[in-house]
Amino acid sequence: MGCEGLVQHIRPSQFIITYGPGAILETRYGPRVIPMPNIGLSSLIPQRLNEFEISDRRITEGLFRGSARIFRIPSNAELNMPEDIPLYRTKPFPEWKLCLNTSSHPSGGYVLFRGNACPECKRSQSTPRPARFVYQEPIRFIMACSKGHMDDVDWYVVVHGEKRDCTNDEYFIWRGSGPLRSIQLECPRCRRRRNLGEAYRADYECTGRYPEREGIDEAPRRPRNCGRAAKIIQRQASNLRIPELRILFTVPPRYTRLHGLLQLQPIYISVMNGIGSKEELARRLDRLVERGFISETVRAEILSHEWGEIAQAIEDIMTPVPRSYDELLKEEFHALIEGSVRGIPPRTGPRPGSPPLIEIDPNQVRRVEGPNGHALRIVPVLHLHAIMIQVGYRRDIPAGDEEPELVDIGFSDPNNPGGPKWYPGVELFGEGIFIMLDGDCGWHFELKGENTRRWREAFDAESGNERRFHPVFVWWHTLSHLLIRSVSLDAGYSSASIRERVYLEIEEEQIRGGILLYATQPGSDGTLGGLIALVPYFERILERALELSKTCSCDPLCLETKFSRGRYNGAACYACLLLSETSCEHRNMWLDRNVLIENMP
Repeated sequence: MGCEGLVQHIRPSQFIITYGPGAILETRYGPRVIPMPNIGLSSLIPQRLNEFEISDRRITEGLFRGSARIFRIPSNAELNMPEDIPLYRTKPFPEWKLCLNTSSHPSGGYVLFRGNACPECKRSQSTPRPARFVYQEPIRFIMACSKGHMDDVDWYVVVHGEKRDCTNDEYFIWRGSGPLRSIQLECPRCRRRRNLGEAYRADYECTGRYPEREGIDEAPRRPRNCGRAAKIIQRQASNLRIPELRILFTVPPRYTRLHGLLQLQPIYISVMNGIGSKEELARRLDRLVERGFISETVRAEILSHEWGEIAQAIEDIMTPVPRSYDELLKEEFHALIEGSVRGIPPRTGPRPGSPPLIEIDPNQVRRVEGPNGHALRIVPVLHLHAIMIQVGYRRDIPAGDEEPELVDIGFSDPNNPGGPKWYPGVELFGEGIFIMLDGDCGWHFELKGENTRRWREAFDAESGNERRFHPVFVWWHTLSHLLIRSVSLDAGYSSASIRERVYLEIEEEQIRGGILLYATQPGSDGTLGGLIALVPYFERILERALELSKTCSCDPLCLETKFSRGRYNGAACYACLLLSETSCEHRNMWLDRNVLIENMP
C-alpha cells in the first residue's frame, strides 16, 4: 500500500498490526500522522468500500453486535494504480522543527521554530546545501495524554510557564545536546530559560486534539476539553500508540465457501429471510445483480449448489452467534475439541484461489505424556484462517493512576451516518498446533501449592471473577510462552512470529483450558508447514519447555517473586517468560513459573 512520503510501501497487514490511524510514520518529507481511513482513503470511501468488505457474522454480529462492518485496505495493484502514487494520504506532524545550522545563527545555538524557514539563518529545508547535510530536522518531542489526545508541544508554556507576558511564540534557542538535563531552552526575546529534563517530567494542560481526525489541509482543532494531564513524549516511543486488536478464527459450521458468499452484506440483508426454494433465491439474487450489489459470478456460484446444501448453509448463518468475545472464544474452543476427535474436512473460502479455511486430520493427533503422568492431546491444525481487526489504540502515558482509554477508530459511511461503523481488518492464513489435556473431556486436574492459592484468592476476590486470574488460565498461559520459546528453536520461525490463543472454560466446579500456537501471514499461500512438522517430535519440545520453566538467568530474584493482589505476574521476566508483543494476546500478564513448577503435567 502506497503511503504519502514513504520510500518503502507498508503492507496492508502492517496497517492493522503495527500502524493505523493516529500512528506517526517517518517519511522522506518528515514525520506524518496517519489519518482516519475516511480521510486518508477519501478517494475510495464511500464509493468502493463495499468491494473490500470482509464478511464474517461471528465478527459483525457477535463481536460488534451488528454495529460494525469490516473492510480490508486494498493495494495499489488492486486499484490499477502505479506503485509510486500514494494510495493513503498522510498529514504532517509535528509542526515544530530544529535548525542545526549553528554557524549561521547569531545566538550560536540550535533554533527550535515552526514554519518553513529558520528565523535566524533564513534557511528552509529546500535551500540548496551540500550533499548529506541536513539543516533542519523535525523535533522528536510531542505531547500526549492517556485519553489518546496528541499535539505539538506548547513550547511557549514549556519556557515561560502559564504567564502570557512575552510576545514571542515563534522560535526558541536550543542550547546543549545529549541527556535532556544538559539541554536548555531559551526565549530570544525575554531571555527566560528552562531545563528540558525538568520540563520533560512536568504535567501540561491537554489540548484535546486528535490530529488523525482532521482533514489533510485542515488547521489543528484544540477544544481543550480533556481534563487529563498531558506529558512530553518522544514521537517514536513504543507506548505512544498501542494497537487494540481482535482476532477470530473461522470455525465450523459457518466455514465453507458457500457460507462466506451468503454472508456478503447485500445478500444477508436482502435475501436470507423467508427463502423457501432455490427458484425464489434465484429471483432475489437476480434483483441484486441488476442493482449492481453483487456480480453475476457470485450469483452463479451460489446457485451451482444443491438446494439442500444451500438451505443448510442458510440455517447455519441465521442461527444466532455468541454476543461476547469470551463466548466467541468458547465456540472456537469447542470446535477445536470436536475437530481433534472427529476431524474437520478442508473447505475453501469465498475468495477465488484461497486455501482451506480450517482443516484437522484426526489421524495425525498425538498423545504426549508429561513427567507426572498427565497426557496432552497434540492436534496439528493443517490450515487456519484468521480475521484480525484493529478496533482502536491506547496511549499508555504514565500520569498518576489514570488508565489509558481506548480510542475508537471506526468511522461511518457518509451516505449512511446512522449505520454500522467500518473498521480496518486483514485476512490471515496459516497453520497451528492445538494443545489440551487428554482424557476426561480435557477437564483440568486439581492445581495445588502456595502460589496457586495466591492466584485463586485473587480470582475469587476480583469483581466479576476476572477469568485470567484463575490459576488454570495462568498454568496454560505460562506453558504457552514456554512452548513458543521451545518451538521457535526448531520451527524456522522466530518466537515473535508465533502467536498464542489461550482458552478457558468454567462449568460450575469443573474447568478446562487449552492453547493454540499458530503462525499466519496475509495472502493465499499461507505458511509453509514449519509448525505442524514438529508434532511428531513434541515429546522433546515439551521436555525442553518444562526444563526452561525451572531456570532463569535472573534467579533467584525471579523465582522468589510471589504473586499478590494488585500485581499481574508472579515469577516471570524477559529472561524466562515474557515474549514479543506480537506473540502474546495478554500483554505479558497473568504469568507465573511457580504455578507450573508446582503442578507439572
